[in-house]
Amino acid sequence: MKWKSKITGSLVILAVFVVCLAVGYFTTRPVENLKEEEIFAEEAGAAAKEQTVTVYVNGEVNRPGVYSLVAGSRIKDAIEASGGFTAAADIKRVNLAKKIRDEDYIFIDTQDSSQGAAGASISGISSDGLVNINTATKEELMTVPGIGEVTAQKIIDFREKNGDFQKIEDLTKVDRIGEKTLAKFRDKIEAR
Repeated sequence: MKWKSKITGSLVILAVFVVCLAVGYFTTRPVENLKEEEIFAEEAGAAAKEQTVTVYVNGEVNRPGVYSLVAGSRIKDAIEASGGFTAAADIKRVNLAKKIRDEDYIFIDTQDSSQGAAGASISGISSDGLVNINTATKEELMTVPGIGEVTAQKIIDFREKNGDFQKIEDLTKVDRIGEKTLAKFRDKIEAR
């Protein structure tokens, strides 16, 4: 009787070993369809695409237009690419050190503009409809459901005093915005 249980136990262990060996073989086989050159070409193409950003510079610059710049460039670089400021540009409201991102719209206002603090900025609403809490005007912030005039002004006051929001969760530092309020409109805003 002891020999039968030992043989049965040995057969079970052998069966488990064979199954594990088969699974290991089939999951570690190399992919035969992709050639090595194709893999490197795809990686190089993706890296090249990520190395540039395209922005639209408009307003009081000498050559308004669409420009492709090196990734990580700043508003200063976009202004230089567009020929620099005109004499009427309100350069006091421009944050030349701010990094730009692909598809940004940079508008340089005039000195006598009545548009207020929005001035020279990157558009506050992205192409996918998200409101940027770091660049949006009061009116743009108010387009977010749950943000009224008072809260929009508090967001602007907070960022002027403390600088840009590093992440969306930083909005909870603003008076009148808690976790529950933020959860209502988190998917409609961005901080970049």
